[in-house]
Amino acid sequence: MERKNPDAALLPTLQLASYAVFAVGALLMASKAGSLPASRWEPMSAGTFPQLVFFSIAVLSGAAFVFEIIKRGIPRTSFKTAWQRFAGLQRVWINLALFVAYMAAMPKAGFIVSTFCYLFAAQLYLAPKRPLTVVIALGVALLFSFGPYYLFADVFSIYLPRARW
Repeated sequence: MERKNPDAALLPTLQLASYAVFAVGALLMASKAGSLPASRWEPMSAGTFPQLVFFSIAVLSGAAFVFEIIKRGIPRTSFKTAWQRFAGLQRVWINLALFVAYMAAMPKAGFIVSTFCYLFAAQLYLAPKRPLTVVIALGVALLFSFGPYYLFADVFSIYLPRARW
């Protein structure tokens, strides 16, 4: 594939960047999963399975990055072209910022409050602006913030983060 045109090289550049971001993110999440508390009844800690999954994602993403470089070489694109495409993904970046704020707020605000706020804000931002949409977004945010919390607490005896006001 010819990559002399900056537009033609943009997609492979973004693909390589996504492999790198996924690999680094998975390694960070694997290290965080290792700090989950150990169970009193199970020989493995609560973080063993998530660590396995995240390490697998990191290895697969790293391998995809290396194979892409070997197969097609390093793509070259202009900064102007990349910035125009980057700015065109405004909804993605705002939703990512909401998610980062959600993750940062969870230790202090707890699972229920932070999940409700994130889901409600994300739905209001992404959905069409109609009164029925607000009611549906409110219902979904309530269901998916309280539901998993009590499911994990009552059925699995796994307690999700509580608010520390």
